[in-house]
Amino acid sequence: MTYSFLPAFARGAAVSESTMGIVLGVRDLTALSAPLAGKAADRVGTGRVMGYAGVGAAIGLAISATGSIGLIIGLVVVGLFVVAYNVAVSAWIGHAVAYERRARVSGLVELSWGGAALVGVPLVGLLIDQFGWRTAPAFLALLALPLSLFLARQNASLSATDAASSEKPVMTGAAVGALAVNTTLAVSAQFIFISHGLWLEDSYDLNPAQIGGVVFAAAVMEVVGTLGTARITDAIGKRRAILGGATLMMLGLFALGIFPTASLVLAVVLLALVFLGFEFAIVSAIPLIAELDPNARAAMVGRATALATVFRALVSLVAVGLYNRIGFGPLMVVAAGFAALSMVLTAFVMEEPEGVEPIGQAF
Repeated sequence: MTYSFLPAFARGAAVSESTMGIVLGVRDLTALSAPLAGKAADRVGTGRVMGYAGVGAAIGLAISATGSIGLIIGLVVVGLFVVAYNVAVSAWIGHAVAYERRARVSGLVELSWGGAALVGVPLVGLLIDQFGWRTAPAFLALLALPLSLFLARQNASLSATDAASSEKPVMTGAAVGALAVNTTLAVSAQFIFISHGLWLEDSYDLNPAQIGGVVFAAAVMEVVGTLGTARITDAIGKRRAILGGATLMMLGLFALGIFPTASLVLAVVLLALVFLGFEFAIVSAIPLIAELDPNARAAMVGRATALATVFRALVSLVAVGLYNRIGFGPLMVVAAGFAALSMVLTAFVMEEPEGVEPIGQAF
Protein backbone atom coordinates (compact mmCIF):
# COMPACT_ATOMS: atom_id res chain seq x y z
CA MET A 1 0.00 0.00 0.00
CA THR A 2 2.89 2.38 0.64
CA TYR A 3 3.91 2.17 -3.01
CA SER A 4 0.45 2.63 -4.54
CA PHE A 5 -0.45 5.47 -2.19
CA LEU A 6 2.97 7.05 -1.75
CA PRO A 7 1.66 10.58 -2.51
CA ALA A 8 -1.17 10.22 0.03
CA PHE A 9 1.16 8.99 2.77
CA ALA A 10 3.67 11.74 1.97
CA ARG A 11 0.96 14.37 2.34
CA GLY A 12 -0.25 12.77 5.57
CA ALA A 13 3.24 12.73 7.04
CA ALA A 14 3.84 16.31 5.82
CA VAL A 15 6.98 15.32 3.90
CA SER A 16 7.91 15.48 0.23
CA GLU A 17 7.40 12.53 -2.07
CA SER A 18 11.17 12.21 -2.44
CA THR A 19 11.53 12.03 1.35
CA MET A 20 8.86 9.34 1.54
CA GLY A 21 10.80 7.40 -1.09
CA ILE A 22 13.88 7.63 1.13
CA VAL A 23 11.82 6.42 4.11
CA LEU A 24 10.76 3.38 2.10
CA GLY A 25 14.39 2.83 1.16
CA VAL A 26 15.38 2.84 4.83
CA ARG A 27 12.55 0.42 5.53
CA ASP A 28 13.84 -1.89 2.82
CA LEU A 29 17.33 -1.79 4.34
CA THR A 30 15.89 -3.82 7.20
CA ALA A 31 16.54 -6.75 4.84
CA LEU A 32 20.09 -6.69 6.18
CA SER A 33 18.57 -8.62 9.08
CA ALA A 34 17.46 -11.46 6.78
CA PRO A 35 20.55 -13.67 7.34
CA LEU A 36 20.00 -13.38 11.11
CA ALA A 37 16.34 -14.30 10.63
CA GLY A 38 17.43 -17.30 8.57
CA LYS A 39 19.82 -18.48 11.27
CA ALA A 40 17.10 -18.06 13.91
CA ALA A 41 14.62 -20.04 11.82
CA ASP A 42 17.12 -22.86 11.28
CA ARG A 43 17.82 -23.02 15.03
CA VAL A 44 14.46 -22.43 16.74
CA GLY A 45 12.01 -23.39 14.01
CA THR A 46 10.34 -21.61 11.15
CA GLY A 47 6.87 -21.70 12.70
CA ARG A 48 7.96 -19.84 15.80
CA VAL A 49 9.65 -17.14 13.72
CA MET A 50 6.60 -16.84 11.42
CA GLY A 51 4.18 -16.37 14.31
CA TYR A 52 6.10 -13.80 16.30
CA ALA A 53 7.20 -11.91 13.19
CA GLY A 54 3.52 -11.47 12.35
CA VAL A 55 2.84 -10.08 15.81
CA GLY A 56 5.77 -7.68 15.45
CA ALA A 57 4.54 -6.47 12.06
CA ALA A 58 1.05 -5.86 13.48
CA ILE A 59 2.58 -3.72 16.23
CA GLY A 60 4.52 -1.80 13.60
CA LEU A 61 1.29 -1.12 11.70
CA ALA A 62 -0.33 0.21 14.87
CA ILE A 63 2.64 2.53 15.44
CA SER A 64 2.34 3.74 11.84
CA ALA A 65 -1.17 5.02 12.52
CA THR A 66 -0.12 7.31 15.39
CA GLY A 67 1.16 10.25 13.35
CA SER A 68 3.93 11.54 11.11
CA ILE A 69 6.85 10.31 13.21
CA GLY A 70 4.95 7.13 14.03
CA LEU A 71 4.49 6.44 10.31
CA ILE A 72 8.22 6.59 9.67
CA ILE A 73 9.12 4.47 12.71
CA GLY A 74 6.26 2.05 12.13
CA LEU A 75 7.17 1.40 8.51
CA VAL A 76 10.69 0.45 9.55
CA VAL A 77 9.34 -1.88 12.27
CA VAL A 78 6.97 -3.50 9.77
CA GLY A 79 9.82 -3.96 7.30
CA LEU A 80 12.00 -5.65 9.90
CA PHE A 81 9.39 -8.23 10.88
CA VAL A 82 8.08 -8.85 7.35
CA VAL A 83 11.62 -9.78 6.34
CA ALA A 84 11.75 -12.35 9.13
CA TYR A 85 8.35 -13.73 8.17
CA ASN A 86 9.20 -14.08 4.48
CA VAL A 87 12.47 -15.87 5.22
CA ALA A 88 10.77 -18.27 7.63
CA VAL A 89 7.82 -19.17 5.40
CA SER A 90 10.06 -19.83 2.37
CA ALA A 91 12.32 -22.06 4.46
CA TRP A 92 9.33 -23.90 5.92
CA ILE A 93 8.10 -24.76 2.42
CA GLY A 94 11.58 -26.05 1.61
CA HIS A 95 11.54 -28.32 4.65
CA ALA A 96 7.99 -29.58 4.24
CA VAL A 97 7.58 -30.09 0.48
CA ALA A 98 9.47 -32.23 -2.02
CA TYR A 99 11.30 -30.21 -4.67
CA GLU A 100 9.30 -31.55 -7.62
CA ARG A 101 6.07 -30.29 -5.98
CA ARG A 102 7.42 -27.23 -4.26
CA ALA A 103 6.44 -24.58 -6.83
CA ARG A 104 2.79 -25.64 -6.48
CA VAL A 105 2.83 -25.04 -2.74
CA SER A 106 4.89 -21.85 -3.08
CA GLY A 107 2.33 -20.58 -5.57
CA LEU A 108 -0.57 -21.33 -3.22
CA VAL A 109 1.17 -19.60 -0.31
CA GLU A 110 2.07 -16.63 -2.50
CA LEU A 111 -1.62 -16.13 -3.31
CA SER A 112 -1.58 -14.09 -0.11
CA TRP A 113 0.36 -11.39 -1.98
CA GLY A 114 -2.05 -11.45 -4.93
CA GLY A 115 -4.98 -11.41 -2.56
CA ALA A 116 -3.52 -8.43 -0.71
CA ALA A 117 -3.30 -6.50 -3.98
CA LEU A 118 -6.66 -7.76 -5.25
CA VAL A 119 -8.68 -7.04 -2.11
CA GLY A 120 -6.50 -5.11 0.32
CA VAL A 121 -5.15 -2.31 -1.87
CA PRO A 122 -8.56 -1.23 -3.28
CA LEU A 123 -10.05 -1.38 0.23
CA VAL A 124 -7.16 0.67 1.62
CA GLY A 125 -7.64 3.19 -1.20
CA LEU A 126 -11.29 3.64 -0.21
CA LEU A 127 -10.34 4.04 3.47
CA ILE A 128 -7.71 6.67 2.68
CA ASP A 129 -10.05 8.52 0.34
CA GLN A 130 -12.93 8.59 2.83
CA PHE A 131 -11.28 8.70 6.27
CA GLY A 132 -7.62 9.68 5.83
CA TRP A 133 -4.31 7.83 5.65
CA ARG A 134 -4.19 6.77 9.33
CA THR A 135 -7.12 4.38 8.92
CA ALA A 136 -5.18 2.14 6.52
CA PRO A 137 -2.43 0.92 8.88
CA ALA A 138 -4.84 0.90 11.83
CA PHE A 139 -7.30 -1.33 9.99
CA LEU A 140 -4.55 -3.73 8.88
CA ALA A 141 -3.13 -3.88 12.41
CA LEU A 142 -6.53 -4.94 13.76
CA LEU A 143 -6.65 -7.74 11.19
CA ALA A 144 -3.04 -8.86 11.50
CA LEU A 145 -2.69 -9.10 15.29
CA PRO A 146 -5.26 -11.84 16.06
CA LEU A 147 -4.25 -13.85 12.97
CA SER A 148 -0.58 -13.65 13.96
CA LEU A 149 -1.31 -14.67 17.54
CA PHE A 150 -3.23 -17.67 16.20
CA LEU A 151 -0.28 -18.61 13.98
CA ALA A 152 2.13 -18.24 16.89
CA ARG A 153 0.09 -20.79 18.86
CA GLN A 154 0.50 -23.25 15.97
CA ASN A 155 4.29 -22.95 15.95
CA ALA A 156 4.92 -26.39 17.44
CA SER A 157 3.42 -28.26 14.49
CA LEU A 158 4.95 -25.92 11.92
CA SER A 159 8.39 -26.16 13.48
CA ALA A 160 8.28 -29.95 13.64
CA THR A 161 9.23 -30.14 9.96
CA ASP A 162 12.48 -28.29 10.45
CA ALA A 163 15.90 -29.87 10.13
CA ALA A 164 17.69 -27.87 12.78
CA SER A 165 20.95 -26.64 11.37
CA SER A 166 23.42 -23.88 12.09
CA GLU A 167 25.56 -24.50 9.02
CA LYS A 168 26.57 -21.63 6.77
CA PRO A 169 25.12 -21.97 3.26
CA VAL A 170 27.55 -23.13 0.58
CA MET A 171 27.79 -20.53 -2.19
CA THR A 172 28.31 -22.58 -5.35
CA GLY A 173 28.32 -21.02 -8.81
CA ALA A 174 24.69 -22.06 -9.24
CA ALA A 175 23.81 -20.36 -5.96
CA VAL A 176 25.50 -17.12 -6.99
CA GLY A 177 23.67 -17.21 -10.32
CA ALA A 178 20.28 -17.84 -8.70
CA LEU A 179 20.75 -15.03 -6.17
CA ALA A 180 21.85 -12.66 -8.95
CA VAL A 181 18.72 -13.44 -10.98
CA ASN A 182 16.50 -12.98 -7.92
CA THR A 183 18.16 -9.63 -7.18
CA THR A 184 17.89 -8.19 -10.69
CA LEU A 185 14.24 -9.21 -10.87
CA ALA A 186 13.58 -7.41 -7.57
CA VAL A 187 15.46 -4.30 -8.72
CA SER A 188 13.53 -4.16 -11.99
CA ALA A 189 10.20 -4.48 -10.19
CA GLN A 190 11.10 -1.88 -7.59
CA PHE A 191 11.27 0.89 -10.19
CA ILE A 192 7.61 0.42 -11.06
CA PHE A 193 6.52 -0.38 -7.51
CA ILE A 194 7.93 2.89 -6.19
CA SER A 195 6.72 5.07 -9.07
CA HIS A 196 3.37 3.72 -10.26
CA GLY A 197 1.33 5.62 -7.66
CA LEU A 198 3.02 8.88 -8.62
CA TRP A 199 2.55 8.14 -12.32
CA LEU A 200 -1.15 7.31 -12.00
CA GLU A 201 -1.80 10.46 -10.00
CA ASP A 202 0.31 12.78 -12.19
CA SER A 203 -0.59 11.41 -15.63
CA TYR A 204 -4.24 10.44 -15.11
CA ASP A 205 -5.23 12.61 -12.11
CA LEU A 206 -6.49 9.60 -10.14
CA ASN A 207 -7.42 9.78 -6.45
CA PRO A 208 -6.50 6.99 -3.96
CA ALA A 209 -9.76 5.10 -4.51
CA GLN A 210 -9.25 5.16 -8.29
CA ILE A 211 -5.61 4.09 -7.93
CA GLY A 212 -6.86 1.17 -5.84
CA GLY A 213 -9.14 0.22 -8.72
CA VAL A 214 -6.23 0.25 -11.17
CA VAL A 215 -4.15 -1.90 -8.83
CA PHE A 216 -7.10 -4.28 -8.53
CA ALA A 217 -7.10 -4.78 -12.30
CA ALA A 218 -3.35 -5.37 -12.33
CA ALA A 219 -3.59 -7.65 -9.30
CA VAL A 220 -5.92 -9.96 -11.20
CA MET A 221 -2.96 -10.75 -13.43
CA GLU A 222 -0.73 -11.13 -10.37
CA VAL A 223 -3.07 -13.81 -9.06
CA VAL A 224 -3.09 -15.42 -12.52
CA GLY A 225 0.71 -15.47 -12.42
CA THR A 226 0.71 -17.08 -8.98
CA LEU A 227 -1.81 -19.71 -10.03
CA GLY A 228 0.25 -20.33 -13.16
CA THR A 229 3.26 -20.96 -10.99
CA ALA A 230 1.28 -23.40 -8.87
CA ARG A 231 0.10 -25.29 -11.96
CA ILE A 232 2.96 -25.36 -14.47
CA THR A 233 6.31 -24.33 -12.94
CA ASP A 234 7.03 -27.80 -11.56
CA ALA A 235 6.24 -29.30 -14.96
CA ILE A 236 8.38 -27.02 -17.12
CA GLY A 237 11.15 -26.44 -14.59
CA LYS A 238 11.89 -23.52 -12.30
CA ARG A 239 14.62 -22.06 -14.51
CA ARG A 240 12.43 -21.94 -17.62
CA ALA A 241 9.59 -20.45 -15.62
CA ILE A 242 11.85 -17.68 -14.28
CA LEU A 243 13.03 -16.91 -17.82
CA GLY A 244 9.46 -16.79 -19.14
CA GLY A 245 8.26 -14.49 -16.38
CA ALA A 246 11.24 -12.16 -16.78
CA THR A 247 10.54 -11.95 -20.52
CA LEU A 248 6.92 -10.86 -19.96
CA MET A 249 8.08 -8.37 -17.38
CA MET A 250 10.71 -6.88 -19.68
CA LEU A 251 8.22 -6.49 -22.54
CA GLY A 252 5.66 -4.77 -20.31
CA LEU A 253 8.21 -2.37 -18.80
CA PHE A 254 9.67 -1.47 -22.19
CA ALA A 255 6.19 -0.78 -23.59
CA LEU A 256 5.43 1.49 -20.62
CA GLY A 257 8.69 3.29 -21.32
CA ILE A 258 7.71 3.87 -24.93
CA PHE A 259 4.06 4.78 -24.18
CA PRO A 260 4.11 6.43 -20.71
CA THR A 261 1.02 8.56 -21.44
CA ALA A 262 -1.04 6.02 -23.35
CA SER A 263 -4.74 5.62 -22.69
CA LEU A 264 -5.58 4.50 -19.18
CA VAL A 265 -6.87 1.16 -20.51
CA LEU A 266 -3.57 0.40 -22.25
CA ALA A 267 -1.65 1.58 -19.18
CA VAL A 268 -3.56 -0.85 -16.96
CA VAL A 269 -2.98 -3.70 -19.43
CA LEU A 270 0.78 -3.06 -19.51
CA LEU A 271 0.94 -2.66 -15.73
CA ALA A 272 -0.90 -5.98 -15.40
CA LEU A 273 1.58 -7.64 -17.78
CA VAL A 274 4.48 -6.49 -15.60
CA PHE A 275 2.75 -7.79 -12.47
CA LEU A 276 2.04 -11.10 -14.18
CA GLY A 277 5.63 -11.58 -15.34
CA PHE A 278 7.19 -10.58 -12.05
CA GLU A 279 4.92 -12.77 -9.94
CA PHE A 280 5.48 -15.78 -12.19
CA ALA A 281 9.26 -15.32 -12.17
CA ILE A 282 9.79 -14.50 -8.51
CA VAL A 283 7.48 -17.21 -7.15
CA SER A 284 9.22 -19.74 -9.41
CA ALA A 285 12.57 -18.65 -7.96
CA ILE A 286 11.55 -19.28 -4.33
CA PRO A 287 11.60 -23.11 -4.41
CA LEU A 288 14.81 -23.12 -6.43
CA ILE A 289 16.61 -20.89 -3.92
CA ALA A 290 15.36 -23.00 -1.00
CA GLU A 291 17.04 -26.04 -2.57
CA LEU A 292 20.45 -24.46 -3.25
CA ASP A 293 21.70 -25.81 0.09
CA PRO A 294 19.25 -28.23 1.79
CA ASN A 295 21.38 -28.18 4.95
CA ALA A 296 20.91 -24.42 5.43
CA ARG A 297 17.69 -23.53 3.65
CA ALA A 298 16.58 -20.63 5.82
CA ALA A 299 20.07 -19.15 5.86
CA MET A 300 20.24 -19.33 2.05
CA VAL A 301 16.79 -17.77 1.72
CA GLY A 302 17.96 -15.12 4.18
CA ARG A 303 20.94 -14.28 2.00
CA ALA A 304 18.76 -14.06 -1.10
CA THR A 305 16.25 -11.83 0.70
CA ALA A 306 18.95 -9.56 2.09
CA LEU A 307 20.71 -9.15 -1.23
CA ALA A 308 17.53 -8.48 -3.22
CA THR A 309 15.99 -6.13 -0.70
CA VAL A 310 19.13 -4.09 -0.09
CA PHE A 311 19.32 -3.38 -3.82
CA ARG A 312 15.59 -2.60 -3.80
CA ALA A 313 16.29 -0.14 -1.00
CA LEU A 314 18.92 1.59 -3.12
CA VAL A 315 16.34 1.91 -5.90
CA SER A 316 13.82 3.37 -3.43
CA LEU A 317 16.35 5.98 -2.33
CA VAL A 318 16.79 7.33 -5.87
CA ALA A 319 13.68 6.33 -7.84
CA VAL A 320 11.40 9.22 -6.85
CA GLY A 321 14.16 11.73 -7.58
CA LEU A 322 14.77 10.09 -10.96
CA TYR A 323 11.04 10.10 -11.66
CA ASN A 324 10.89 13.83 -10.99
CA ARG A 325 14.00 14.47 -13.09
CA ILE A 326 13.67 12.20 -16.15
CA GLY A 327 10.03 11.13 -16.06
CA PHE A 328 8.21 7.81 -15.91
CA GLY A 329 9.01 6.63 -19.46
CA PRO A 330 12.83 6.67 -19.21
CA LEU A 331 12.58 5.16 -15.73
CA MET A 332 10.67 2.20 -17.13
CA VAL A 333 13.31 1.72 -19.85
CA VAL A 334 15.91 1.43 -17.08
CA ALA A 335 13.67 -1.09 -15.29
CA ALA A 336 13.31 -3.08 -18.53
CA GLY A 337 17.10 -3.18 -18.76
CA PHE A 338 17.34 -4.89 -15.37
CA ALA A 339 14.65 -7.38 -16.40
CA ALA A 340 16.68 -8.15 -19.53
CA LEU A 341 19.79 -8.60 -17.37
CA SER A 342 17.93 -11.15 -15.24
CA MET A 343 17.10 -13.07 -18.42
CA VAL A 344 20.80 -13.21 -19.34
CA LEU A 345 21.77 -14.32 -15.84
CA THR A 346 19.42 -17.32 -15.95
CA ALA A 347 22.10 -18.95 -18.16
CA PHE A 348 24.16 -19.38 -14.98
CA VAL A 349 21.32 -20.96 -12.99
CA MET A 350 21.52 -24.73 -12.63
CA GLU A 351 18.54 -26.87 -11.69
CA GLU A 352 18.88 -30.38 -10.38
CA PRO A 353 16.56 -32.80 -12.19
CA GLU A 354 15.87 -34.85 -9.10
CA GLY A 355 14.18 -33.39 -6.07
CA VAL A 356 15.20 -33.98 -2.47
CA GLU A 357 12.60 -35.58 -0.29
CA PRO A 358 11.30 -33.28 2.41
CA ILE A 359 11.84 -33.67 6.11
CA GLY A 360 8.57 -34.21 7.95
CA GLN A 361 5.21 -33.95 6.18
CA ALA A 362 4.94 -33.87 2.39
CA PHE A 363 2.44 -32.33 -0.01
